[in-house]
Amino acid sequence: MSEPQRIIDQALQILENLPGIVAARRVEEGTVQQVAEIERSYEQGALVPLKNLGVQVVLKRDVALAVLKDGHFREPPEPTVYLVEEDTGGRASEQPCVTVEGERYRIVGEEVLASHGSYGERTLALGDSFVIFPDRRSSNSIPSYFLVPPLSFFELEEAQDRLGIGGVVSISPSAQADLFLRSRCGFTADPALATLLVAFDLNLTASG
Repeated sequence: MSEPQRIIDQALQILENLPGIVAARRVEEGTVQQVAEIERSYEQGALVPLKNLGVQVVLKRDVALAVLKDGHFREPPEPTVYLVEEDTGGRASEQPCVTVEGERYRIVGEEVLASHGSYGERTLALGDSFVIFPDRRSSNSIPSYFLVPPLSFFELEEAQDRLGIGGVVSISPSAQADLFLRSRCGFTADPALATLLVAFDLNLTASG
């Protein structure tokens, strides 16, 4: 067995043993590229401006794994979607930002995770699980849009030195990309389940 395959098999074993993970599969590069195309098409058809930067980061990684999870899997470590303004300096140091590939975006709204307590500032609810921070808006003349970032995946990050990997990220795909991934990976279409993409770079020197 090649060293890259050994690393991938060990990463899959870690994922498959996590509570709430139903299945995990390797995703080939061409499939990831098709997921990215689906996400770009979704962005273009969205009623409000949307940028899925997470899937662009996944495209840059050496390996991508698809995970099928149920309701027992832990909640995401960070919001899966934000409402942001691009960082142009100014007030950036005065309010929370999300950083993707070295670029900073000012957070003016975010998904509310179940574990989150009350906010210490004025908020406006957008549905049941999203809030906007109206006092954070710099100016109505500065465009805002929804941003889907790459998320951490600490179960693999904790093992990255042992496995010989780095740059671990994960994303939650859109509904269309979710269905595509299920079809490619042989996952069930059960609507009670959902997919994630988990990606990383190989660090063969460190693992050898």
